[in-house]
Parts: sequence; C-alpha cells; structure tokens
Amino acid sequence: MNNRVLGLISRSQVVSERRWHSTWKRALYALPVFFLIAMAEGGKPSLQNGGFEASNPSETWQVVRSEAKQAYSIGCDTSDSKEGKQSLLISAEHPVDLSLRQQVYLPIGTLWRLTGWVKSSASEVSRKNDSSWPPPPAQRIGIEAPVGDQGFTPAVPSSGGWQKQSFLFRVPSPGRVTVALNAFNHQSGKVWFDDIRLVPVEEPVEEESVAISDERLTKRPIDVKQGGQFMEPLCNVLHSMTAQQVQSTSFEEETPWNVTYKAAVDKPYRPWYPDGSVHVASYSFDTDHPFNGKRSQKIELPVRNTWAGISQDGFYIEAGHSYRLRLHLRGDGDVPVRASLHGDAGMIAGPVSLGRGRPGWRAGDVLLTANRTVQNAILTIEFEGPGTIWLDRVYLIDKDAVLGLWRPDVVKALQAMNPGIVRLGGSAVEKFEWKDTLGNWDERVPYPDDPWGGSQDNFVGVEEFVQLIEHIGAQPLVCLRWTGRTPQDAADEVEYFNGGADTKWGALRAKNGHPEPYHVQYWEVGNEVGGAEYDQSLPAFAEAMRRVDPAIKILSSYPSPNTVRVAGTAVDFLSPHQYSVGDLNGTEDELKQLREEIERDGNGKDIRLSVTEWNATAGEWGLGRGMLQTLGNALVCSRYQNMMHRYADQVEIANLSNLSHSFAGGQLQPGPGYLYEIPDYFAQLLYQRAAGSYAVKVGRSNPLSFYLAEPDLNANLSADGKVLRIYGVNSTPEGRKLKFQLASGLGMVASGEALVLADSSPTPDTEAMNLPDQPNRVAVSKTRLDVRGSAFEHDFAPFAVTLLELKLQPKN
Repeated sequence: MNNRVLGLISRSQVVSERRWHSTWKRALYALPVFFLIAMAEGGKPSLQNGGFEASNPSETWQVVRSEAKQAYSIGCDTSDSKEGKQSLLISAEHPVDLSLRQQVYLPIGTLWRLTGWVKSSASEVSRKNDSSWPPPPAQRIGIEAPVGDQGFTPAVPSSGGWQKQSFLFRVPSPGRVTVALNAFNHQSGKVWFDDIRLVPVEEPVEEESVAISDERLTKRPIDVKQGGQFMEPLCNVLHSMTAQQVQSTSFEEETPWNVTYKAAVDKPYRPWYPDGSVHVASYSFDTDHPFNGKRSQKIELPVRNTWAGISQDGFYIEAGHSYRLRLHLRGDGDVPVRASLHGDAGMIAGPVSLGRGRPGWRAGDVLLTANRTVQNAILTIEFEGPGTIWLDRVYLIDKDAVLGLWRPDVVKALQAMNPGIVRLGGSAVEKFEWKDTLGNWDERVPYPDDPWGGSQDNFVGVEEFVQLIEHIGAQPLVCLRWTGRTPQDAADEVEYFNGGADTKWGALRAKNGHPEPYHVQYWEVGNEVGGAEYDQSLPAFAEAMRRVDPAIKILSSYPSPNTVRVAGTAVDFLSPHQYSVGDLNGTEDELKQLREEIERDGNGKDIRLSVTEWNATAGEWGLGRGMLQTLGNALVCSRYQNMMHRYADQVEIANLSNLSHSFAGGQLQPGPGYLYEIPDYFAQLLYQRAAGSYAVKVGRSNPLSFYLAEPDLNANLSADGKVLRIYGVNSTPEGRKLKFQLASGLGMVASGEALVLADSSPTPDTEAMNLPDQPNRVAVSKTRLDVRGSAFEHDFAPFAVTLLELKLQPKN
C-alpha cells in the first residue's frame, strides 16, 4: 500500500485523478472529528444552515485543514439568492481546490434526496500535472461516506444562472454521511450555493417481481481468484498469523506504530525485563559483535551462587504442547544457562538447560513441554554467576505449527476460504529487500517497517509465503519491488522461485532446502506506483522476467491512461486498487474505463483486470476503523462482489485487503488462545460458492436505479446448468419480499436452501461485530426451502446477505 500520505489520508489513497474526489475526501475522514453531527430536536436528522441565512457559514460548513491554508473567501451574498435573504458565496482570485462539508447521521438503509441551487462564474479547470485524465468536475453538490461517494450532481456551467441540482441516494452503514459542496478544482472565480436540503423519500415496501433469465452476462465463468486474499509486511499483519510468540527477538530498537485502531490493545506492551537477582546484575544492550542485527542483550552477574536473567510475559501456552525455544548465546565465566515457562503461581515447563555460556556465539535449542494451559505465561532465560552472558535472536514456536511457522487455526480458516490466489504486497514492498528474507531464521535481520513504524522480525519471507499458499492449494501472487530496482533484479527473484537448480538463484533455493522450482505464475511489478516512467519501464521488466520463465503472468501496478498503449505487450493484467467499494457507480465506471483502454490500445491482446487490493475503506484510522469489523461492512463488500460477478470477463483476480489483524480490518482476528472471523469473512465463504458459475441477467419491476433497488441482486448459474444461486443483499431495516420467475430455459427448481449471513440478535444491528468471547454473533444460518417449479417467493431478511442455492431439473 501507499506510504506517501500516511497519517493524513491513510494508506493507498493517492490515486489517479480518475478517483480525484476520494483523495481529499479520505483526508477529511482521517482528520480528528471537527465536523458538526447535526441532529434536530426529537432525534430527527437535520442539515444545519442549508439556506445560509446564518451570518457565519463556517460555523456549520467546514473546510479540511489542507485546503484551509489556501487564499479564498467565504461569505454571504445578500444581493443574489434563491431562497431567503442571502446565499453562500465562495471567491478565489487564484486557482484553489476547495469544498465545504457538513456531516450528519441518517438512518441506515433509508432513501433520501439531496437538493440545492448552484451558480458559477469559475474559471476553466487548469491541470495540475500532465495527466491525460480529463479534469475532475467542480461546482456541484454530493454525498460522501466512509465507504465511498453516494453520488454527485453534474457540474453547472460557468457564467450561467442558478441551476437546481438533485439526486437520490441510500444511506450506507454506518449512517455517517457528509454533504459536500464542491466549489473549485484548481480554479479561481466565484461560486454560489443556496437552499441545500436533505429530503427523506418514502419507499413503500411492496412485493417486487424479479425475472431470472438464462442469458449469460459473460463469456467467462466467475474465477475462483475473484475471492483472493492479501497479506503484507505491515505492523502485526504477518506476525499475527504465525506461531512465533516472542516480541523483540533480536533486541533491536523499534519505533512506535504510526497508526492505531485501539492503541492500548493493537500491540500489547511486552518488553523483555530484568529478572532474578536484579539488584546485583547489570543490564545493557551491546552493539559490539552482536549475533543478529545491531545489538544483543548483555547481562553481567558478579555474585556467586545466584541467578539473574530476563523474562517476557504474554505467552499463550497450551497443555500437552511442546514449544521450541531457540536462541543464540555467548558468555564469559563458563556459566550455566537455563530456560523455563511459568505462570499462575507455578512452573509450566522446565527449567531446562541451554548449556553453558562460553566465548563465541552458539545456538541453544530446547523443547519446553507444557503441563497445563496458561493464558499469560512467562518465559525466563537466566544464568548462574559469576560471569557474563550475551543473548540474541530468541524465538519460541509451537511444535505443532504448520510448516514450522504458521498457526494451525489461521491456516485452517484461510484454507476454508478457498481463496484461489493470495497476494504478498503492500507499501513496504517498495523498500523491501526480498533477498534479506531468504535462508536461516537465525541469520535474518529484523528490518524497519516503513512507513508504518515498528519493525518486522523477518520470519515470514517471500519463500515462507509461497510455501503457505501452495500448502492451502491456492496460487501465490508475488508483488515485486519497482522503486530503485532494475529488470535484472526482478528476473533474479523470478529465477529464485522458478529457475532450475542449475541456475544461479535456483541453486541458492536448492541450497535452502527446496530443489524443485515453485513455478510461481503471478507476478506484479511494483505496488501503487505508476505514471510515465513506470509505464515505459514495464516492457524491459517483462522481457527480463520472461527470459527466466516464459509461462509467468505479469501484472501492472496502478494503471495510468497510457499503460496499455505503452506497455500492453508486456502485461497480462492491469491492477487498480479500489478502496471505496460502497461507491458502486464509481468503481464500476473505473472498470468500464479500463476495459475501454484495453479495447482501444491493446491491439487485441487479452489483458484482464486484477483488483489487487479492495475494501470499503483503507482509512478510518483510530476507532472509526472498527467499521470494517461490522455486519454493515459485510453488506457493502457483498454488493461489490455482486458487481464483480457480472464483470467476470474482465476481473479475473481480486484481493480483499487485508487477511489478518490489520488494525480491525483483517478477515481473521487472531489473539493469544483465540481466533474469530469478522462478518465479511463469512460473506467471502458464501461468494466463493459461485466460482465456476456464470452471471445471468436479472430483470426487476422496481423503478429505482439498479444500485438503489433493495435488495441488491445477482444471479449465477453453474456451468452444468444444475445449480442457480441468487445473492440478495438487503441493506435496509425492513424485510423485502420478492416474487421470482425463472426463464423456461433454466428448468424447474427441485429443491433449495437459504444461507443467510445476519446478526443473531433479535433486533438486527448493522454495527454488530464478532468478538473473542462472542465469535459467532454474526454468522451464516442455513434453512431448507420449500420451493418447487419456476415461480416462487422469498422474503429477504433485513440487514442480511442471503444466498438462495437452488437445484434445478429440466422442465418436462
């Protein structure tokens, strides 16, 4: 993910001007909350000062800090208004980027109309760079939300009169929306706004007719890789998946994490601390001749017949399990060294001897077998004086770990997702030295985690990632570093994984214990880099990589308008990142635009799309990020997956961000002794059932536009025509009854079942989350359906994702 705006705009936010409004909108949501949450008396949501009759509009309409530094004026115009005595006037003598916003809470799932008057005498948009994207519009009104924009009106012409603007929108979870007045986009002049209103729209809940056709919408089936997942070396994302429990394995300095969800629990403070006869021992970090990294732990104990050492708390230890403790030590005084696990007022395992501390580094490797389960155990490493010891690269891993490293419960949960493909990438890749992650764990040096803060202990390298993904039966997707690298660097990495044992890098792989090539097929060049220099470099990268292995598939990073024209012969995939998938119209427009570029400039080459990162948001840092763990987020993501099914001809790969931990955003939430999944994990399981099927046409009697109609619908037919799957995402608080009619070519329903992802509480709540002690509050229930024939009804539960899985038989 992108590191250029960390802490203000949030990761992966600097996007092409195609998604121009997302950048500053996300900056708005990442800032401390200074927007007005407007609520009228009686609890009814209300917009304040929409007619701008108050003397100071800035009291209710706000400008984000980055834009507030520009030269402009905001005031009231008493000489020209459409309602009341005055209107809002925004003026700028020199080009500025400026919008005003007001935040309100509205009932989730309800339908509203935003209306207002706009008048402009702004200058033409001047480009801020040489991008060939058309300039984004301004002089308009719209609705923003944490999950993506919910609509904007067309821009009004300059030097014209007042124009009334209006559109419908439905309130997405969590109900927090922002009314945005887009005044200038690198423009000068004057813009007026007046009579901005939010009007609730009555929506009678009546039975709707839906026709399911046998007409396929795509030539290709839905690929299993549309359910792809994403891992990255970011803070605790990788570490949370491993069975390695020691913090600060090499005693290196570590900066604090730059982002948080719940700061007190994101990274529990687990330092090494002095233990034993600390009143006579001396402790220091020694930078002279460490075994690993820049320093080691030094302990001096001048007193005979007493013990001193270091301890660390916070280990989850399970009865009957054996834990491999490995470290390196050296010493003066031929001192005996031992280790133990203890806690809850007793010994759990050990003490066991680690040998004696003598000059020269040597490995200590022992098994500690637990006699009972302890949630918060203590690991102690100590020696008997007099003498001195140095300790370095300490780690403790359950012997039952999958492939010697990974938590079995995490691997089981990942495998159950049947992801098809899993990507290793993210912002750290552009400073990542893949060669430093090879070989023996003892000798791998921890590296700083830029730009997120902290460091990676370097147990999960590219090879461990590839081994894990092949173990679960999926395809690994490796993201290569582009920044500061040459085509030969990329070819070296491909050769390590795919070259024969007789090649330079294949020989190193064989030496590291894997003689046979991995045959990694999917390679992405760079993470969130793009532009002219990048596009021009792609052919050389691709040529060097394919000389090593002609069978590989090469993915671009961020596509620019010229990527296909300049490098279309080099790439097999364009890889946008979509982090506002609650904006279905906007994300679909981007897919259409990329399809048009491929058709226009691809010279007939079958270039497809790989959305290598996506989610409802990449920001919302702090407590607001908890929205990613809610049922509401699962509803938003499910609507996006409905859309992706209909784009199976273009979208082969999609990697949901992120797999584990990720400051509340991970599909998996591992902790000491527990693992729970967020609601969208279960939605992923439902949507992967459609792999290999074809999206079919759906017609409905609802007069609303496609993405406003509820429930959001999608239908898929299995390749053999025997199973029809209907996905319905009801984002409203009321049940929605639909009357289905199947086309004669589909045959008849013989049997079926409904799989429903919903809140188990009697009163459904879109903010419902799973928790360590309530891991299945939001989960999937299964019910047999009493459905026969070609016509049937179904009542879609409120705030729920429903899959109707119907077995078909030919019509007699």
